[in-house]
Amino acid sequence: MRDQSHIGFSLLTSVILAGLLFQAANAIDVRILMPRLLEICVCYWVLSSPARVGIIFAFTVGVLISLIEGSHVGAASIGLSVVAYVLLSNIYTIRQLDWISQTAVIFLLLGISLALQRVVLASVGVPSDGFSYLIAVLISALLWRPFNTVVDTARFRIGQLF
Repeated sequence: MRDQSHIGFSLLTSVILAGLLFQAANAIDVRILMPRLLEICVCYWVLSSPARVGIIFAFTVGVLISLIEGSHVGAASIGLSVVAYVLLSNIYTIRQLDWISQTAVIFLLLGISLALQRVVLASVGVPSDGFSYLIAVLISALLWRPFNTVVDTARFRIGQLF
Protein backbone atom coordinates (compact mmCIF):
# COMPACT_ATOMS: atom_id res chain seq x y z
CA MET A 1 0.00 0.00 0.00
CA ARG A 2 1.28 3.42 -0.86
CA ASP A 3 1.98 5.92 1.86
CA GLN A 4 -0.99 8.25 2.35
CA SER A 5 0.79 10.74 4.60
CA HIS A 6 1.63 14.20 3.31
CA ILE A 7 -0.44 13.62 0.20
CA GLY A 8 -1.63 17.23 0.07
CA PHE A 9 1.86 18.67 -0.31
CA SER A 10 2.89 15.99 -2.82
CA LEU A 11 -0.31 16.44 -4.82
CA LEU A 12 -0.02 20.21 -4.95
CA THR A 13 3.68 20.11 -5.83
CA SER A 14 3.24 17.59 -8.65
CA VAL A 15 0.29 19.48 -10.17
CA ILE A 16 2.14 22.81 -9.99
CA LEU A 17 5.30 21.37 -11.58
CA ALA A 18 3.31 19.59 -14.30
CA GLY A 19 1.35 22.78 -14.94
CA LEU A 20 4.51 24.86 -15.23
CA LEU A 21 6.05 22.40 -17.69
CA PHE A 22 2.77 22.31 -19.62
CA GLN A 23 2.71 26.12 -19.77
CA ALA A 24 6.33 26.21 -20.92
CA ALA A 25 5.51 23.82 -23.75
CA ASN A 26 2.58 25.97 -24.83
CA ALA A 27 4.77 29.06 -24.80
CA ILE A 28 7.27 27.65 -27.31
CA ASP A 29 4.76 25.83 -29.53
CA VAL A 30 5.97 22.26 -29.14
CA ARG A 31 2.57 21.05 -28.01
CA ILE A 32 2.53 18.20 -30.49
CA LEU A 33 5.68 16.62 -29.03
CA MET A 34 5.21 17.61 -25.38
CA PRO A 35 3.76 14.89 -23.15
CA ARG A 36 0.45 15.63 -21.49
CA LEU A 37 1.93 15.87 -17.99
CA LEU A 38 -1.17 17.20 -16.27
CA GLU A 39 -3.24 14.31 -17.60
CA ILE A 40 -0.59 11.81 -16.48
CA CYS A 41 -0.60 13.52 -13.09
CA VAL A 42 -4.38 13.05 -12.82
CA CYS A 43 -4.07 9.36 -13.73
CA TYR A 44 -1.30 8.87 -11.18
CA TRP A 45 -3.16 10.49 -8.31
CA VAL A 46 -6.46 8.77 -9.08
CA LEU A 47 -4.70 5.39 -9.05
CA SER A 48 -2.54 6.29 -6.07
CA SER A 49 -5.08 7.80 -3.74
CA PRO A 50 -8.65 7.14 -4.87
CA ALA A 51 -10.10 8.02 -1.47
CA ARG A 52 -8.83 11.61 -1.69
CA VAL A 53 -8.60 12.28 -5.42
CA GLY A 54 -11.38 11.58 -7.87
CA ILE A 55 -13.64 12.94 -10.56
CA ILE A 56 -13.91 16.45 -9.12
CA PHE A 57 -10.10 16.72 -9.01
CA ALA A 58 -9.94 15.56 -12.65
CA PHE A 59 -12.59 18.10 -13.64
CA THR A 60 -10.68 20.88 -11.86
CA VAL A 61 -7.41 19.95 -13.58
CA GLY A 62 -9.33 19.90 -16.88
CA VAL A 63 -10.42 23.49 -16.26
CA LEU A 64 -6.78 24.35 -15.50
CA ILE A 65 -5.70 22.73 -18.79
CA SER A 66 -8.31 24.71 -20.69
CA LEU A 67 -7.10 27.94 -19.09
CA ILE A 68 -3.45 27.19 -19.86
CA GLU A 69 -4.20 26.23 -23.47
CA GLY A 70 -6.42 29.26 -23.94
CA SER A 71 -9.31 27.18 -25.22
CA HIS A 72 -12.93 27.10 -24.14
CA VAL A 73 -13.14 26.54 -20.40
CA GLY A 74 -14.19 23.01 -19.60
CA ALA A 75 -13.24 21.45 -22.94
CA ALA A 76 -10.65 19.19 -21.31
CA SER A 77 -12.74 18.62 -18.19
CA ILE A 78 -15.18 16.20 -19.77
CA GLY A 79 -12.46 13.89 -21.06
CA LEU A 80 -10.51 13.92 -17.81
CA SER A 81 -13.67 13.25 -15.82
CA VAL A 82 -14.36 10.20 -17.98
CA VAL A 83 -10.77 9.03 -17.50
CA ALA A 84 -11.07 9.41 -13.72
CA TYR A 85 -14.37 7.52 -13.72
CA VAL A 86 -12.89 4.62 -15.72
CA LEU A 87 -9.81 4.52 -13.50
CA LEU A 88 -11.90 4.55 -10.33
CA SER A 89 -14.25 1.88 -11.67
CA ASN A 90 -11.39 -0.45 -12.56
CA ILE A 91 -8.77 0.62 -10.03
CA TYR A 92 -7.96 -2.81 -8.62
CA THR A 93 -7.67 -4.35 -12.07
CA ILE A 94 -5.42 -1.58 -13.37
CA ARG A 95 -3.19 -1.69 -10.29
CA GLN A 96 -2.60 -5.43 -10.84
CA LEU A 97 -1.53 -5.03 -14.47
CA ASP A 98 2.13 -5.17 -15.43
CA TRP A 99 3.73 -1.92 -16.56
CA ILE A 100 3.33 -2.64 -20.28
CA SER A 101 -0.39 -3.23 -19.89
CA GLN A 102 -0.73 -0.17 -17.68
CA THR A 103 1.03 1.87 -20.35
CA ALA A 104 -1.43 0.60 -22.95
CA VAL A 105 -4.40 1.46 -20.70
CA ILE A 106 -3.02 4.95 -20.06
CA PHE A 107 -2.50 5.42 -23.82
CA LEU A 108 -6.11 4.47 -24.52
CA LEU A 109 -7.52 6.62 -21.72
CA LEU A 110 -5.48 9.69 -22.66
CA GLY A 111 -6.45 9.18 -26.29
CA ILE A 112 -10.12 9.07 -25.30
CA SER A 113 -9.68 12.16 -23.14
CA LEU A 114 -8.11 14.22 -25.91
CA ALA A 115 -10.58 12.90 -28.49
CA LEU A 116 -13.45 14.06 -26.28
CA GLN A 117 -11.73 17.42 -25.89
CA ARG A 118 -11.49 17.71 -29.70
CA VAL A 119 -15.17 16.78 -30.07
CA VAL A 120 -16.20 19.46 -27.57
CA LEU A 121 -14.05 22.05 -29.31
CA ALA A 122 -15.38 21.02 -32.74
CA SER A 123 -18.95 21.34 -31.47
CA VAL A 124 -18.35 25.02 -30.68
CA GLY A 125 -16.68 25.69 -34.02
CA VAL A 126 -12.97 25.33 -33.33
CA PRO A 127 -11.28 23.67 -36.33
CA SER A 128 -9.49 20.39 -35.67
CA ASP A 129 -5.89 19.68 -36.59
CA GLY A 130 -6.42 15.99 -37.28
CA PHE A 131 -4.94 13.15 -35.30
CA SER A 132 -1.64 14.85 -34.48
CA TYR A 133 -2.61 14.92 -30.80
CA LEU A 134 -1.96 11.17 -30.69
CA ILE A 135 1.78 11.85 -30.88
CA ALA A 136 1.64 13.62 -27.51
CA VAL A 137 -0.55 10.82 -26.16
CA LEU A 138 1.98 8.19 -27.26
CA ILE A 139 4.86 10.12 -25.68
CA SER A 140 2.80 10.53 -22.50
CA ALA A 141 2.05 6.82 -22.34
CA LEU A 142 5.72 5.97 -22.81
CA LEU A 143 6.57 8.30 -19.92
CA TRP A 144 3.92 6.76 -17.65
CA ARG A 145 6.26 4.35 -15.87
CA PRO A 146 9.15 6.81 -15.31
CA PHE A 147 6.67 9.45 -14.11
CA ASN A 148 5.11 6.93 -11.74
CA THR A 149 8.52 5.99 -10.33
CA VAL A 150 9.69 9.60 -9.92
CA VAL A 151 6.52 10.73 -8.12
CA ASP A 152 6.52 7.63 -5.88
CA THR A 153 10.15 8.31 -4.95
CA ALA A 154 9.43 11.98 -4.30
CA ARG A 155 6.48 11.06 -2.07
CA PHE A 156 8.70 8.66 -0.13
CA ARG A 157 11.40 11.32 0.33
CA ILE A 158 8.86 13.93 1.42
CA GLY A 159 7.45 11.41 3.90
CA GLN A 160 10.94 10.93 5.35
CA LEU A 161 11.44 14.67 5.82
CA PHE A 162 8.33 15.14 7.93
